[in-house]
Amino acid sequence: MTASAALVAAMGLCALGGAGLAALLWRHGGALAGTKPLAAFLLLVGGWSVGLLFPGPFGAALMALAPLGGAVFVHVAAALTGRAASGIRWAYATGIAATLAALIGGAGRFVPWSGVGALFRYEGAGLAAVAATVGLAAAGHWLLLNEWRGAGGVRRRQLTLVLLSSGLGLLSVGGLAFPVLGVDAYPWPLLLLPLYLIVLAYAVLRYRLMAVNRWAVRAVCWGLMIALAALVSALSAGFAAERAGAPFLLTAVALLGGLGLAGPLRRLADRIVYPGGEVTAADLARWRQELQDAGDEAALTATADRLLRERLSLADGDTPPAFDPVELDHAPPGPRRVAGVLADLVAQARDDLARRRSFAERQRLAELGALAATVAHDLRNPMNIVAMAVADAPPETRGEVRTQLARMDALVRDLLDYAKPWRVDLAEVDLADALAALGGNVTADIPPGLTLRADPARLRQALANLLDNAGAAGGRALVCAERDPRGVTVEVCDDGPGVPEEIRASLFQPFVSRSQGGTGLGLAIVAKVMAAHGGSVALAERPGWSTCVRLRFPS
Repeated sequence: MTASAALVAAMGLCALGGAGLAALLWRHGGALAGTKPLAAFLLLVGGWSVGLLFPGPFGAALMALAPLGGAVFVHVAAALTGRAASGIRWAYATGIAATLAALIGGAGRFVPWSGVGALFRYEGAGLAAVAATVGLAAAGHWLLLNEWRGAGGVRRRQLTLVLLSSGLGLLSVGGLAFPVLGVDAYPWPLLLLPLYLIVLAYAVLRYRLMAVNRWAVRAVCWGLMIALAALVSALSAGFAAERAGAPFLLTAVALLGGLGLAGPLRRLADRIVYPGGEVTAADLARWRQELQDAGDEAALTATADRLLRERLSLADGDTPPAFDPVELDHAPPGPRRVAGVLADLVAQARDDLARRRSFAERQRLAELGALAATVAHDLRNPMNIVAMAVADAPPETRGEVRTQLARMDALVRDLLDYAKPWRVDLAEVDLADALAALGGNVTADIPPGLTLRADPARLRQALANLLDNAGAAGGRALVCAERDPRGVTVEVCDDGPGVPEEIRASLFQPFVSRSQGGTGLGLAIVAKVMAAHGGSVALAERPGWSTCVRLRFPS
C-alpha cells in the first residue's frame, strides 16, 4: 500500500465510519443527552475528511466546514456536561459566520505535497476559520475539564475517555498544519482520524447505550479484519510490484485470511467493547446448576446476588446489588453484559421453580383430597351415632354436642372443598349485588355499578369467609372497593383485636386461624379463589381499622 493510498484509505474509512456511526446514533440513541449533536459532529468530520479526497473547489468547500464542526463540538460538550446551555447559540453563530466567511473568501487551496499528491493549505479567510475552530474547540474542552474536576466514579471515567479521544482528534488534524508551517513531511497524523471517531463515540456511549455497544462489536471486528488485510497488503507491496496480477491475489488472500480469523477477531472485539464481560460455557453451566439448586425465591435471589458479586469481584458491602436497574444502567458494558446473562438464567430458574412449586402443590392437594375423602367417610357415621346417642341427654348437653358436630362438619366440608380440583367460570359481577346477597350488617363503600370479572359463586364464597372471620373477631365490618388501571381492589376490614404478629406471614396457609373456633381453612380458600382468578390476597392497612384483607382482581 503506497503512502498516497494509505491517506485515501484513512479518509475513506473516516467518511464511511462517520456516516455509519451518525446513522446508528440517530436510530438507537433515543433521548440520551448529547446523542443527536454527536451524530451531527461525526457526520461533519466524515464530510470534512472527504474534502481531502477531492482536490479542487468541492474539496475546498468541504474544508471550510471546520468552524461548524467546532460549534457542534461545543454543543456535544454542553449536552454531556449540562453546562453553558445558553452558550450553544453563540457557538453556532460563531461557527456559521466563520464557515460562511471561509466559503465566500476562500478557505485555501490544494498544494502539491510529497507522498500524497496534493494536500490542503488554509490561507486568508481559511486561517481565520481555523482560529475560530481552535477557539470553539477550546471552549468545548473547557466545559469538559470543569465537569471532569467535579465528577467521580463512572462519570469521571467517561469524561476521561472523551478528553483522551479529543486529544487524539487534535493530534490527527495536526497533519494539516504541515503545509501552513512549511513542514516538508508526510502528514501521518491524518491517518489517525478514523480512530478518533471510533474512540469518541465509544467514550460517550460506553456507559450508556447497550444497543450501540452490540453494533460496536461488529464494527470493531470488521475494523480489525480490514486492518489485518491492510497490514498484509503493505508488507507484501514489494512482492506485488514485481509480479503482474499479484496485488489482486494478495488482497484476496489477505481478506480470506481475515475471514478465517473471524472467530478470534470477534472474541477480541468482544473484549474491547465489553471489557470484563466474558462469560464462558463453564460459567453458564455452573451458574445454571447453582440457581436450579435454590429451593425458594429468597434462596434464588441470594444465589444470584452472590454469583454476580463473585463474577464482578465485589465485596459484600459494595454495590451494585443483584440486578439493581439504577446501578446497572450506569455500569460499564462488561459488568452490564454479565448481569444481563445472569438475569436471563435467573428468569429461567424462576420459571423452573414456579413449575416445580406448582407440581408440588398439585401433588399435595391430591394427597389432601384423598385424605379428606377418607376423613369425611370415616367421621360422618360416628358423628351421626353421637347425635343419636345424646337424643335423651339434657338440653345443654345436646346443644353443646350439636355445636361441636356442626364445627366438625364445617371442617370436613371446607377440607373437601379446599382439596378438590375446581375451576372458575368468569362473568361480569356487580360487587354491590354480590355483597347484598350475603346479608348481614356490613358497611359498604362501593362505587355504584362497579363490576368485576369473577366466578359469582367463588366470589361470594371468598367474601363470606372474610366476613365470617370479621364477625368472629367482633366489632364492625367494612367492605370497600375501587377500580384502577390494573383491575379492581376489594378490601374487607374489621375493628377487632387484629392479627397476631406470629401468624401474619402464614395467615393464608391451611390450618392457620386468628380465631379460637375457626377451622383454619377459610382464609386458605380465599387465597385459592384469588389464585384461580389470577389475582392476589394480602393484608393491608386502613386508618381506623385493625385488620384489612385486600383482594386484587385483574382487569
